[in-house]
Amino acid sequence: MDKKEYGWATLAAIGISVGSIVLAFVAMLYGGFVTMKLWNGIISPTFSLIQLNFFQAWGLDVFVSYIVSGTKKSDDEDSFIYIFFKAIAATTAFWIIGVIIMNFI
Repeated sequence: MDKKEYGWATLAAIGISVGSIVLAFVAMLYGGFVTMKLWNGIISPTFSLIQLNFFQAWGLDVFVSYIVSGTKKSDDEDSFIYIFFKAIAATTAFWIIGVIIMNFI
């Protein structure tokens, strides 16, 4: 591999790393937002608990995700983009179900 190819490979690796970090942060922020909306719309009125602000909900989402995720290893290596969209789709599905439930509270 010559210097030019090495430079492009290094740049691609840096781009993938930075992109992965940005996508992970976006997914965490979105999860915190949905957690806040669902907590304030379902849990708070149902059990007369305090409402959460965004940062409290974000911390709760990250904490619960850390506990639940575990260290499962899969045989197939999914790309980070696939994992990102899977997380966004699951969060959106829970939000839609939560909005439907909030209409009956």
